[in-house]
Parts: sequence; C-alpha cells; structure tokens
Amino acid sequence: MISAKQREAFETRTARRPDADGLQADAQAARRGDGEALHSLAAALAHCAFAAPETAPAVYAALRSVWLGGSGPIAVPAAAPAELSRAFWTAFWELQDARRAGQMDALAITSRVAALGGFLDPSLRARAEAIAATHPKSGQPATCVPPPRLSLDALARQPEGSLARDFWRQIVENKFDLEVLDRETLNLSALPPALRYLNTRILQMHDIWHLVGGFRTTALHEIAISAFQQAQFGHGYSAMFLAVIVSGAALHGGDGTAVVLQTIAEASHYGFCSPSFMAISWEQEWHEPLAAIRARHNITPFNGSHPADYFERLRAVA
Repeated sequence: MISAKQREAFETRTARRPDADGLQADAQAARRGDGEALHSLAAALAHCAFAAPETAPAVYAALRSVWLGGSGPIAVPAAAPAELSRAFWTAFWELQDARRAGQMDALAITSRVAALGGFLDPSLRARAEAIAATHPKSGQPATCVPPPRLSLDALARQPEGSLARDFWRQIVENKFDLEVLDRETLNLSALPPALRYLNTRILQMHDIWHLVGGFRTTALHEIAISAFQQAQFGHGYSAMFLAVIVSGAALHGGDGTAVVLQTIAEASHYGFCSPSFMAISWEQEWHEPLAAIRARHNITPFNGSHPADYFERLRAVA
C-alpha cells in the first residue's frame, strides 16, 4: 500500500512543471537506482500525461537521452499545468491499489486508465487537439473522416499468410476485442476532429501495429507499444498508461522498474525513428504478407534489450 505521505508528495511533484536540467538529473539518478529521483521522474511522466501535454516531448527526450545516449533533453515549454482535482487523484490511487492487489486484467486496466480522462480539466481537450493536429507523424488527422468498423468476416476472407489473416488469427485465438475498446462507449464522436480520428484509428490499428512493429502481446510489450504510440502521435491515452505504470512501479518499489524504463526509452526511440504508421493505408495493403509490407515502408521490428515475456517469466518462478 502506498502511504498517505507518499501520495501527497507525489501529487505535489506532479503539479510542478519539470525543467530540462532537473529532468536530466532525475533521469540519471533514477537510472543509478535513486528512489527519490525515480519518484520525481515518475511525477514528470504524470505531469505531461495529466496536467500539461505540451511538456511530453521534453520528458520523453530526457528519458531517451539518459537511457540510450543522445543529444540531451529539449527545453520544457512554459505550459501552465491544469489543476488535478481531488476526484482525479482518488480515481488514480484507487487504480494503483487495484493493480497492486492484482484485481484487474489487462482490459480492465485499459478501461480504468481511459476513464481517468473524464476527471481531467476540460481545458486540456483543446490543448490535446492542438498537439494531435500538428504532430509531425499524425497525418493531418483534423481533415480525416473516422474509419468504418472492421469486420472479422472480411479479415478472414483475406489470403492465408497475409497481414489481415495474421491479424484475424491474433484476435480470434486470444479472444481480443477487434478494436480494443468500443468507440461509442468512449464517446469518441464527441471529441474535436483530430482527436476523434486519431483515437478511433489507434484503437482500430493497435493490434495491427503489434504485428507490424514486432510487439508481442505480453505485459512488457504492451508498455513498449504504448511508448511507440506516444512517440508517433503524442497519444494521450498512451502517455496516461505509461504514467500509471511507472508511478506504480516507482512508489511500490517494483523490481522491474529499471526494465520498464529501459523499454519505454527504447520503444519511444523506435517510434520516433520509424516511418509514420498513421500515414499508411493499412486496408489497401493487408492482403499482402507482413514481410512485404515491412519492406515497402522500411519498417524493422522492435528489438528491445529485455525478453518480451520478462514479467511472465518472473511470475512463473515467484
């Protein structure tokens, strides 16, 4: 259980805008195992996920710089953070407690993280829309019409060995929902144009990108694909999911925290350097084999430092 004192300190840290030098120092110290620095780094991830999305590029650049080497963090924009309400923090801590107690499966965690958005300051919607509309790899989403729903029957009719059939098999064999979460339940139609299109398309293509990007359907690779999506599109849900995961690991003192941060840095770099997945018309190509599609778009599979089933192996020997 996270103590009341820890919660209060984390809330205070999350409210503060991180600065470039502090981010770099916290990331370096966190990599060396400094617990307080790890808490500060987790709070910076929560800040850009829930209070000031404009700061996300700097926060993730600092993470990549320290874990992977590079040119260093970028300046943190002077974006006024939105206030996080007591209702938000109550929902946030209830989610952390439920995760710690093992009371949720992957879909429940996804739903609960998405629900945190309902507790955020309404002013953040316009700020997130501006980020989505101008992100260099988002493919001008404000001008795009949300795509129609996918069909399992249509996927099954594609040739054996094609990306679409691989996708169909992944959905059926794992009993996944075809579009992860229902777009109507999430009320995506009420979002402004860029966010409406991006969020609909990301839910629809998430498991396609698992296959194309080489992300397995394991706990660590769900973290990896979230870091990929955050880097590719500035995806708000992915930033929230990562903030929940890292803050929980930091505050509970999980043994896998270093693995999680390494994976986030590597997958963020992968998303940053890969071609825009949003710009590809997947339905026009998924009758072809995965290898051919990767070759055409110069896509290489994600190759992290740690086994995709790292956490599943830990649980097996616990």
